[in-house]
Amino acid sequence: MLRALMTLFLGLALAGCAATAMNFDVQKQSIAYKELETITEPKDGPIVIAVYDFVDMTGQKKPIKDFASMSTAVTQGSYQILIKALQDAGEGKWFRVVERHSLASLLQERKLIRTTRQMADGENAEPLPALLFAGAYVTGGVVGYDSNIITGGAGARVLGIQAHKQYRQDVVSIILRLVNVQSGEVIITTTIEKTIYSTEQGGDIFKYFDAATMLVEIEAGVARNEPVTFAVRKAIEKGVVELIKQGVEKGLWDYAEELEITAEDLDLIEEELKEEEIVDEVIEGDEGTIKDELDVLEEELQTEEEKTYQEYLIEKDAGVHDGETTIIIEPEEVEEASTDEQDNENSADHPIHHAN
Repeated sequence: MLRALMTLFLGLALAGCAATAMNFDVQKQSIAYKELETITEPKDGPIVIAVYDFVDMTGQKKPIKDFASMSTAVTQGSYQILIKALQDAGEGKWFRVVERHSLASLLQERKLIRTTRQMADGENAEPLPALLFAGAYVTGGVVGYDSNIITGGAGARVLGIQAHKQYRQDVVSIILRLVNVQSGEVIITTTIEKTIYSTEQGGDIFKYFDAATMLVEIEAGVARNEPVTFAVRKAIEKGVVELIKQGVEKGLWDYAEELEITAEDLDLIEEELKEEEIVDEVIEGDEGTIKDELDVLEEELQTEEEKTYQEYLIEKDAGVHDGETTIIIEPEEVEEASTDEQDNENSADHPIHHAN
């Protein structure tokens, strides 16, 4: 009985794992082929390009084992996927896509705008700008969907316990063409194939207990099928990358030049930075030296002014006490001397001889 309970618990655990493997959450669609986003940007800016049609040409229906299906095996919206891939190329720096699939609706809307403006403003109505035209357009489609290219599996059963695994491989093929609008020449053609994998694995338990009177049978499994739309999207993104690379090889456009910094460049930059630091230090040192010299010069000037005034007093005293000494003073100096004499409490008792 204990073995039966353990077996039952193991089967329920396997079934729970299989159920939790499913994920139906809404998620944002990201780029499937990473090189589409990281490819180097164009040299002369984005290229204006148009897409007229990109449809399912296979006519393939979904492969179902037991009955015929009327659902198509490939998405019918591959045209929209191609436009998105062109817009995402090089983070949006490679192509500017113009609308052509719904061109009739676009022209009708522009006509309504012109009519409304003329009714409101009359002859002063502002005209619409011209439509953006493309020098080339991309076309093609999904040209093949081959199912069950490879099928296989493996399994084993021991004492009523079995485990097995099965797989299947399909292939989807697309073609992209770039056409020159002026000449009508097909410039580039590229073909891309993408493999689609489907796997299924599981196990079961088949046991008799209690003298063949009790039967336990448990099954669990999980299957994973790669979405066909995801495979088509990845193939289209890969095709856009190949379109860009072949265009570079044929000289239709070119990659932007990338700056490559070598080890020698880094050494030169480091030396220049060191030289700038040395120059800054010298300039700072010169500023300190110049400031010190200005201070010394100012002190010397002050000393010279004081010394000159003292000499003047000495000479003045010498002329007073020695009658034979004559000091020649200019008229301006006489006025200054007179002022100084008044400031010194009228010390006119000492005569000053002026030369005629």
